[in-house]
Amino acid sequence: MSLESKIIELRKNGFSLNKISEILKCSKSIVSKWCKENGLSDIGLKKYKELNEDEILQLKEYYKTHTKKETSIYFGISETTVIKHADIKRVDSDAAKKNSKIYRLKRRTMLKIKSVEYKGGECILCGYNKCIQALDFHHTNPSEKDFTISGKYNLSWDRIKNELDKCILVCSNCHREIHAGVA
Repeated sequence: MSLESKIIELRKNGFSLNKISEILKCSKSIVSKWCKENGLSDIGLKKYKELNEDEILQLKEYYKTHTKKETSIYFGISETTVIKHADIKRVDSDAAKKNSKIYRLKRRTMLKIKSVEYKGGECILCGYNKCIQALDFHHTNPSEKDFTISGKYNLSWDRIKNELDKCILVCSNCHREIHAGVA
């Protein structure tokens, strides 16, 4: 079987020019040349049409009850084009919901409560415990500090707990006094 026929066979089976070049250990320019001469240069490449105003309205209506992929196939356009014209922002998966602001805020609040409880629930210097937002975690040895607790509530509880073990729980006032050298 000649190199040309091998290239044509692989291209008809959907292989990219780079992959054919790699498989047959020949230059990409040779692969490209034979594919162009045999009308196989754009196999596998989708060509999408432009939508007119009526089609865009139909797309918007169709997309209300169908997925992005189904809409893409139905109208013969890319999924990106569906999103471009649909004007509807939907959350299709649980993973996307978890990235929402509400989820992050709830997780942050839950971990703050858990962290404060883990460290005793009150300022170790004055006993303040009225408002959880007024309680801070102070690293007793700054050289051991890996991260600031308040900025890393996206980490696992075990990692947060390891960092909390390097801290003391103090109220905002006592924390400022510690840094000012008063307390």
